[in-house]
Amino acid sequence: MAQNYKRSSGKPQKKGGKRSRSSIIKRIVLWLLLIGLVMLVAGSFLFAYYASKAPAFSEEKLKDPIPAKIYDKDDELVTKLFEGQKRELLDIDNTPEYVTDAVLSVEDDRFYEHGAVDFRRLGAAVLNNVTDGFGSQGASTITQQVVKRVFLTEEKTIARKAQEAYLAYRLEQEYSKDEILEMYLNKIYYSDGIYGIRTASKYYFDKELDELNLAETAYLAGLPQLPNRYNLYVDGESGTNRAHTVLNLMLHHERITEEQYNEAINTDITANLVSRSEEERASSEPEDPEYASYINMVKQELQTNDKFKDMELGEALASGLSIYTNMDSGVQAQLQTMVNDRDYYYNEKFKSEHFNIASTILDTQTGDLVAVSGGRDYREVVMHNQALVKKNVGSTMKPFLSYGPAIEHMKWRTDHLIEDEMEYQPEGFSNTISNYDMQDHGEVTMRDALRQSFNIPAVKTFEAVKEEAGENAPEEFAENVGLEYSTEDEDDLSLTFNDVLGGGDHSQFSPLEMAQAYASFGNGGTYNEAQSIRYVVTDEGETIEFESESEKAMEDYTAYMMTDMLKGTFEPYGSADFIPMNGLNIAAKTGTTSYSKELREENNLPDNAAKDAWIVGYTPEYTMSVWTGFNKTLENGEASFVGQDEHITPQWFFRDIMQSISTYNGQDFARPDSVVQVNGNELAVQGNEGLQSTETGRRQQQNTETEKTVEEPSQVITESEEEPSTQENTTEPSTQEETTEEPTEETTSEPVQEETTEEPTQEEATEERTEEPTSEPTEEQTEEAAPSVEEPVEEQTEEETDEAA
Repeated sequence: MAQNYKRSSGKPQKKGGKRSRSSIIKRIVLWLLLIGLVMLVAGSFLFAYYASKAPAFSEEKLKDPIPAKIYDKDDELVTKLFEGQKRELLDIDNTPEYVTDAVLSVEDDRFYEHGAVDFRRLGAAVLNNVTDGFGSQGASTITQQVVKRVFLTEEKTIARKAQEAYLAYRLEQEYSKDEILEMYLNKIYYSDGIYGIRTASKYYFDKELDELNLAETAYLAGLPQLPNRYNLYVDGESGTNRAHTVLNLMLHHERITEEQYNEAINTDITANLVSRSEEERASSEPEDPEYASYINMVKQELQTNDKFKDMELGEALASGLSIYTNMDSGVQAQLQTMVNDRDYYYNEKFKSEHFNIASTILDTQTGDLVAVSGGRDYREVVMHNQALVKKNVGSTMKPFLSYGPAIEHMKWRTDHLIEDEMEYQPEGFSNTISNYDMQDHGEVTMRDALRQSFNIPAVKTFEAVKEEAGENAPEEFAENVGLEYSTEDEDDLSLTFNDVLGGGDHSQFSPLEMAQAYASFGNGGTYNEAQSIRYVVTDEGETIEFESESEKAMEDYTAYMMTDMLKGTFEPYGSADFIPMNGLNIAAKTGTTSYSKELREENNLPDNAAKDAWIVGYTPEYTMSVWTGFNKTLENGEASFVGQDEHITPQWFFRDIMQSISTYNGQDFARPDSVVQVNGNELAVQGNEGLQSTETGRRQQQNTETEKTVEEPSQVITESEEEPSTQENTTEPSTQEETTEEPTEETTSEPVQEETTEEPTQEEATEERTEEPTSEPTEEQTEEAAPSVEEPVEEQTEEETDEAA
């Protein structure tokens, strides 16, 4: 019985197990169906939600692009940006069939067969996105591309794709397939500011669509995918390869025969390409050229914003944006007008095509970009903006690699004594350097060394900083104010004395970068990245705020003490003392760079000939950088700064602009509590009042009553200036401004030469110019230059500098 019981009891258990498994399967199926239903309902609600947030469907926007509007700091409309050349619209009924065949083959071969969304392509794209990540492959139809370009952005999100599908459905309810294809062909972007395939046909090949050969047609059909990369003017090989890809697709979809394919593959696409220089290529010029430099900055900044970085710039600017900037439109117009005005300059060489000038004006406190000039008669050509081109900056680097770090790390007083010499061999080098006047001025204060732009004290200070504060201290100080030296290729870069004097290969910075750096001194030590855009309002009413970098770059005592010393630039014996800045509390530094010895000899140039001249200065209100230079070297100094009047050209420009735009509100730089006054008008970091030593002995002076004042070194120099100057021309005629605006001081200055040197491995030296004060009261003063004992290194010509930028 027990045995039977066990067998009989086992059977029901087995039957029960079958029923249990069947029940589980049913339950799983039911749950899956339920989950699927829930997901379907949830997806429908989510789709409906996203669709409800889609931009309004506008027939007006489907017809024409909406130009971007540019507003100034006062929210006044300045100009509108109409993108590209005048459009040549096509009529779909008159469009050759092989043109539409080429476009459909590469973009949407089943366009006339599916609805607004191609679910077959969508399914394949979903599988690829699951394996390769969302957004790895798209499945947009031509209809979807039209609504995306007109109403949406390029961001790859579920919300945007849902809105795209909804708007595509709406579009196909309102328009026929032919009408939608016509919209697409008239709106698509073809690089160089070109919109529409008919406009592109005339621009690239000077042909109507029905005159194109098959290879040219394939090229235009494939160009819009990556227009700037496949542009034949940029990369002929990439453009040709793209055309061949389109021809392959046309053959694959049986829209051309094998014979047509072979003929087209062997056709040179560039044979009929219209010849265009960079200047002749289409560009997006604003209607008002005085704003062109600023608009160029706006465009570059727009492309760095997360909202617009994935969009073609032309498409963004044609989408109806309202761009609110920091531009002072009056200052901008005045700046560019003066840059363009050849009659402003008395000397014919400054009126020539070889001379150029670039300038940047910032709000000292905020870093807002007030105005900018990218060069004389600036026109936007392939983003070539002289305000962004890196150039050797001469002595304007001394505050960042020498004196600023010395105050920051070693808390030097402004009357810290440095031992000057007639010649000096920088530590670790065989080269020797000298001051502009080839004189030994004995012990000079840091203030006076900076004011008169002596070379040897600057280099000795640089060496002291590296020894006491660390090998990388000067470089780090400069990088804190945006003057980056190290690159990905040169992360182990070691700065030398040549960089201190602004003549090294690595000491090249743009007018914008120099303005940002000097504004940090005027802003209490806070570095602000220059910013042109405040915010942007899209055509749908969305506001996108723009934020810029702002960070503490140095201690407030460093910023204030450097500013106080840089005020001496406009005082007697300062490097710009011929330029009166009456009524303004202003600090500045000048700088020049000269030619190599080889170029001077080759072109019969005077020893004091310079190719670049700078001034960068600031008030509590504005910071302004000015670069002037020549883009070509001509014999006998016909395209060079020669003589005192010419060297100070940027200084006059700087004075006239700064005096014109300043409010003269009496505002001065506020002295922080960390700075105390010592020994008359000298400054020290609080708690370090007694810290003073000579550079050679590092000794602390015992008797503060015998400390040298600023005037004493100046007197020594005056006495030593009996030797004749190396200047070839010291009696050139002054400008009208120079005649009427002479300083009231009894003594002015005349230029002699200063020079920097290169590393010993090159056995060369780079030259730099500074001003030399003179005892002749009738002479004028110009910039720095210093001859070296060694052979000078060849600096980049202007052409090389521009090309590198």
